[in-house]
Amino acid sequence: MSTWYYISIWLHIICVSFWLGGMLFLPLALLPAIKNHPDRAKLLMKTGLKFRFYGYIVLGVLLITGVTNIYLRGIDVSANFFIESRYGNLVIAKFILFLSIIAISLWHDAHARKRMLDEEHNKKFKMVARWSGRLLLLISLTMAFIGVILSRGG
Repeated sequence: MSTWYYISIWLHIICVSFWLGGMLFLPLALLPAIKNHPDRAKLLMKTGLKFRFYGYIVLGVLLITGVTNIYLRGIDVSANFFIESRYGNLVIAKFILFLSIIAISLWHDAHARKRMLDEEHNKKFKMVARWSGRLLLLISLTMAFIGVILSRGG
């Protein structure tokens, strides 16, 4: 394997760590810490916006490094490979899950924007935020598990 492959894998792991770490930090550390804080909503919004900014950058890097990892590993990327091999099936599954993360994140952000504009959406947004966050975490952990399987040869 080339040095570039190891750099790409390293960057991929760093980005996965950032993504999963942030998703676990919010409900496990931040929310309990500011539970009774008078500016809780503002703190959550500011934290969410900051994480969103870096989160989308990380997702972009994950897409680039994911494709790069396949290329640098020397994997045949033919239609037959994706359809007939277990490894190819797992790559397709991971890509579909990745697209679902993008879709759910965009949907979550659209609801956050509505909440910022209209307090009437506040109750609905809390429910959407909780469930979309849980779903994103579940999908992300599933993708990490698939990544482990792929890294061990599929």
